[in-house]
Amino acid sequence: MTRQRWCAAGFAVAGVMSLACGTGGRAVVVAPALPAAVKPSSPVAVPTAVPVAAEEPVPAVPERADVALPQIRILLTAPADLVLPQSGRRYVCVAGDRTVVLRGPLHAGAKSGRPQRQVGAFGQGANARLLAKRLGAAGIETRLEAADGGIVRVFAVARPEEGGDALSARLVAAGITDHRPAGTVTGAVVVTDEESETLSAATVRVVPLDSGPIEVGSEAVRGELELRVVGDRVVAINVVNLEEYLRGVVPSEMGPRVFPLLEALKAQAVAARTYATAHLGDHSADGWDLCDTTACQVYGGIGVEHPLSDEAIRSTAGEIMTFSGTPIDAMYHSTCGGHTEDAAAVFGERAAPYLKGVACQGDLKVVVGQQSRGGTGPWLGAVERLATVAGRVAELLAVPQRARPLAARLGGRPAGRGAIGLARAFGLNDVASLVHGPEPLTQDGLLEVLRTFRMAVPPSDGGRRHAWEMALVVRLAEFAGQIQEMTGRLVPGTRGLQVVGDKPEQARDVPANIPAFERRGERWRAASFEAPSGSAATVWFVGDRAVLVEVEPSPNADSSSAWSWWVREFPAEVLVSRLGGEPVSSLSVTGRGVSGRALAVRLGGASGNREIPGLEFRRALDLPDTLFTIVSRKTSKGVVWRFLGRGWGHGVGMCQNGAAGLARGGANYHGILECYYTGIQFTRLETLGGKP
Repeated sequence: MTRQRWCAAGFAVAGVMSLACGTGGRAVVVAPALPAAVKPSSPVAVPTAVPVAAEEPVPAVPERADVALPQIRILLTAPADLVLPQSGRRYVCVAGDRTVVLRGPLHAGAKSGRPQRQVGAFGQGANARLLAKRLGAAGIETRLEAADGGIVRVFAVARPEEGGDALSARLVAAGITDHRPAGTVTGAVVVTDEESETLSAATVRVVPLDSGPIEVGSEAVRGELELRVVGDRVVAINVVNLEEYLRGVVPSEMGPRVFPLLEALKAQAVAARTYATAHLGDHSADGWDLCDTTACQVYGGIGVEHPLSDEAIRSTAGEIMTFSGTPIDAMYHSTCGGHTEDAAAVFGERAAPYLKGVACQGDLKVVVGQQSRGGTGPWLGAVERLATVAGRVAELLAVPQRARPLAARLGGRPAGRGAIGLARAFGLNDVASLVHGPEPLTQDGLLEVLRTFRMAVPPSDGGRRHAWEMALVVRLAEFAGQIQEMTGRLVPGTRGLQVVGDKPEQARDVPANIPAFERRGERWRAASFEAPSGSAATVWFVGDRAVLVEVEPSPNADSSSAWSWWVREFPAEVLVSRLGGEPVSSLSVTGRGVSGRALAVRLGGASGNREIPGLEFRRALDLPDTLFTIVSRKTSKGVVWRFLGRGWGHGVGMCQNGAAGLARGGANYHGILECYYTGIQFTRLETLGGKP
């Protein structure tokens, strides 16, 4: 493989004479007089290297759509031994004014900074250049730097792996006894390819010559990479188009497999885009904008991309939230536990009028049971609930409200006495084998079959025999497929109501005026009531006809989240090790925010009380949230402190599980975002007057 070779020997550029070849020793630069336009504190420009020969032209850095404006720079979490593992892949690598083509795999390491000594400061640039020339002839690398008042300083730079004392000894040998330490020069990135070709510079830009993603260790990202040294290691910064970046953020923050809800993912896309826009340049001094962890936004690169989140990003492209014309600090979290918190209470420095604590509820409601007869009925148990369903089915089918005629009508066969006689109406004579039971089928065996298929009927207690047999008929009809019990979420429909299953296409119409049960845990009652759209519901069907709807009103949009509650326990000694100080004799929350989150926790001990801010306390104990209460219990091994809490995250801004709940209830992404961010406007990036 032929390569472009570079040399800096025997040429003049802008009045600068180089004295060495880049393939031989280290070049010593003699700088020209400072131009008037150079600011006093600016370093003198280093000359541009030019090729001596061009065995093959270095191709132009390809234009890539995934680095189109607007761009964002992401600090990647990568191992210290940074490798781009794709063997044989060609990369254009740009290091300052030097451009070469290297072939993978590429290995990047850090060359530590080198000590330097200030050897002179001159009012005239010519004198500074003469000293640099003299030291160069003695094999000492120099660096010139413009300072205040037109002063030009001259620094001697140590060789690689050379200490400051060794550099001082060489300066003395060259006749320079008046010098003093001046820190170190910046370390460099050293990139080595498959043929041990190396490239070294303060920063190295890496661009594939093809359009595919770049593998960085075990991850892959779109766009380009910039490698630079931070401390004693190389870091990788992904330079990528903002919309392409979001393809790795939205599914990382709100997985489409868990939340297959387009409107919720649209809300997440707008929130993530807004957050990124508001925080561009936060770490510009370090060369990046955001990191790829929860400290910023989680970014998983190409490996997490998903068609549904891609669609959410495309359909909201360029859309952000603003307040008074400025992108908002669009904070968000997993689960709020029913109510979000004021930013001022959690992150005082990020207080904002749009980050106010709000109830995790939408405005959409459904009204059910408009014609429930007799108003609100008594609370019913499981048997009475099923018996009521059976009665409603009998009414629709115009048969007597007794178990045997109803079973015969639904099963199509004559029904006998008792549980086995009812089962025969549905042809369920040969099901004992499903539970490895003896023949003939017994009542206990029949109930075990139904329980196995999640169609349990409580055992008969000897009384209420009529209700129990009616309940059994419902379960037998379910088993035979004559009655369907559909669970999902109740939402407004085009012709009344709809019950929607786990997938949006799983939806069935429900008349708004059918009888309704309000459900609370394992109790049901007939009622007419209003419930938040998206509340959990069960609809009973006979064929295509809805018979009865049961609704458990959702107290909060995030109530179905697995992270809506939690429990943590800590023995007394663990509490002390996490919090420091003396043993704790008492714990109490001394202040709560609008959501109920702990603002401060008081610790009592032998020496008195001390308070810890709620967020600091949460982090010390690694609690999921600050929405908790504290109880203690004594054990044989001592006191155990028990924390019972709700929510997951900091509780400020958009609740992701709440967004999913609102989407299930029919809210669009604008409605979701307006629920959590107060007084916002929706703006397109290109209207912000130059803001990328």
